[in-house]
Amino acid sequence: MTPVIFIAGYSNTGKTTLMKKLIQAFKEKGYRVAAVKHAAHGYDVDVPGRDTWHYCQAGADQVVVVGPRSLTMHHLYKEEPPLRDIYKMIEGVDLILIEGFKSEHGPKIEVVREGKARLSLGDELIAVVSDDPLSESVPCFATTAVPQLADFLINYFAL
Repeated sequence: MTPVIFIAGYSNTGKTTLMKKLIQAFKEKGYRVAAVKHAAHGYDVDVPGRDTWHYCQAGADQVVVVGPRSLTMHHLYKEEPPLRDIYKMIEGVDLILIEGFKSEHGPKIEVVREGKARLSLGDELIAVVSDDPLSESVPCFATTAVPQLADFLINYFAL
C-alpha cells in the first residue's frame, strides 16, 4: 500500500502552506505525490451556471471533466465516503499527503503555532512543525526546514 501521512493541526496553523512546500520538495526529489484535502464543512465543485454544475444539479452520480493536461472526476455521495475508499481511487504515486482527517488512524505531523491549542495525537504523532521551541519525544522541524522534513519522511517510509 502507498504510504500515507496526515498533516494535522487546528485552523490557521499553516497546514496548507506545509502541504504545498512538501509537495514541491518531494517533486524536486523525483517522487510522485497525491494530495488529499478534507473539506469538513463541504465545498462547491463548480461555479453555478457552468456545464458541470448543471450535471451535478441534474443528479449525476459522477461528473468527469477532461482537458488537454488533466482529468477531474467528481463523485457525488449522500454522505462522506470512508477514507479507505479514497485510497483505492489514488494510483501511480509514491506517497499520499493528507491535510485534515485528524481523527483517522495513521502517522501524523502536527503543525503548531504559538498560542494555538495542541491536538492529542498519542503514538500516531511522528513529527512536529513549529517555529516555537518545543520539547517533544518526536522530531521537531521549523517551518523553513521542509527539505529536512521530506528527508525524514523518505527515511521513515523507506521510500
